[in-house]
Amino acid sequence: MTEDPDGHGPPQPDASPRNIPALLRRLRREGFSGTVTVSASPGGTIHLRDGLIGAIETPGTPSVESVLLKSGRIDDAGWAAGLTAVRHRDDHAAALVGQGLIGAAELEMLCVATVFEGAFAMSLVRPEGWEVGPVAPAVLAPRGIEPQTVAEETARRLALVSRLWGSPADLARVRMRPSAGADRAAGRLTSRYQALLAVANGRRTPRDLAFTLGRGLFGVMADLIRMNGLQLVQWENGLPVDRPSTAPRLLPGGQDAATAARTPQGALPRRTPVTRPSGHSEHPV
Repeated sequence: MTEDPDGHGPPQPDASPRNIPALLRRLRREGFSGTVTVSASPGGTIHLRDGLIGAIETPGTPSVESVLLKSGRIDDAGWAAGLTAVRHRDDHAAALVGQGLIGAAELEMLCVATVFEGAFAMSLVRPEGWEVGPVAPAVLAPRGIEPQTVAEETARRLALVSRLWGSPADLARVRMRPSAGADRAAGRLTSRYQALLAVANGRRTPRDLAFTLGRGLFGVMADLIRMNGLQLVQWENGLPVDRPSTAPRLLPGGQDAATAARTPQGALPRRTPVTRPSGHSEHPV
């Protein structure tokens, strides 16, 4: 990386990294603080502090804000008041904790979970490119997460969905409704499964269900895979569940779907300024 010759704007790589993980590894080595905005559908914004990932915001899965508001953990007025009181405008987490709206440990767990959920959601499509920009406001995981850790966990999740279902991107597009036998099993189901069945109406995709319930996309998809095995749902699209996977099979193994589904949620986009393109990606985040 070299500094901008006039001393303004974020540092730029000497040569374009081949993909987003390579870019993030380079920015980690440089201790970069700022944003990487990825162009895709859905794309998103990766927030970095000293090269560590503090937040990922994407329309592919709910954000910290969406989860807290949807669950009723914080109301709209409390959220607005907390952000108004923040002194360091780039870190909304400090405001929320400082105002006593949520405990530091609870918020950190949620922030970390949404980073992993956001990376998974963004990995379902091939990005078109990226832009590196300055620091922007976000609810940040206080200690940040190593880019390599996020890449490995994303690969594990993709491999798990691929092994249990098939293409994660295909699963993200399907729509489902409760099966004929779901009512008979209702009394024996977990509250999480019952909540999914209550809002699955044949028109909602897993992403729609995630936003409706304020849950992360991967957690919802993992539950749906398990529910499919229990014959609790029927797929409106009629997609076969045993077709060959087109997802990258990297780092297979790890938790089963039920255990993985306990991992919390993801992140929403904010409009933030970005500067100078720094390359184009060949592979998902």
